[in-house]
Amino acid sequence: MPVKHALLALLAQRDSTGYELKLRFERTLGDFWQLNSGQVYSTLERLRREGCVARQRETGTVERSRYTLLSRGRRQLARWIEAPTPRLRPVRDPLYVKLVFTPPEETPTLLASFNAEMRRYGDAVETLAALVAREPLSPTGRARWLVAEAARLQYEAQLRWLATVRRVLAGSGAATTAADAEQGGHRGTVRAIRSSNDDVARRSSRRAAARVAAVAEGAIASTDPR
Repeated sequence: MPVKHALLALLAQRDSTGYELKLRFERTLGDFWQLNSGQVYSTLERLRREGCVARQRETGTVERSRYTLLSRGRRQLARWIEAPTPRLRPVRDPLYVKLVFTPPEETPTLLASFNAEMRRYGDAVETLAALVAREPLSPTGRARWLVAEAARLQYEAQLRWLATVRRVLAGSGAATTAADAEQGGHRGTVRAIRSSNDDVARRSSRRAAARVAAVAEGAIASTDPR
């Protein structure tokens, strides 16, 4: 369970409240992976029952609980770090469901929806490509850079798949887009996509890319070891 072990790793650095753990987790991963408060506190409670963390009540203007990593939690964290991933990550995406269950007569509407997705992914890929152009020197910076680079590569792969969807559903008229995606990389694909963008869609996709960029910028530039 990645969230469980992420919380153990954060507590290995220093004692924290549940709110602080949520903030520290999202400082690095942000839009790539968000937590809700209920998930954080329910996970901490399970870890407490398992003897992995201890909880101390703090009184003051606001009552809160601070968590400390125990020896059992440290051992569990060490085993998780050294163990290989047990299976491949499931390939799941809401777009797959939309693609499979949309009736043929609604293909034009489906294509319009997928074109909007291509614009979003195209802008995000282009933004992330600029942000990860220079690899940081510090160990902490490199780890965070790798997370941003993973997001870039996944978005780029999704963009190429979307180009294939458009080629297959729209016929030969979209073949140039697919060729651009395969041969020219994301830049060629983005240029082909943007040729048909309207101003409203462009502003929307840029806002989405800006949110991704803000997270990646923090992931790359931050040198806070916490």
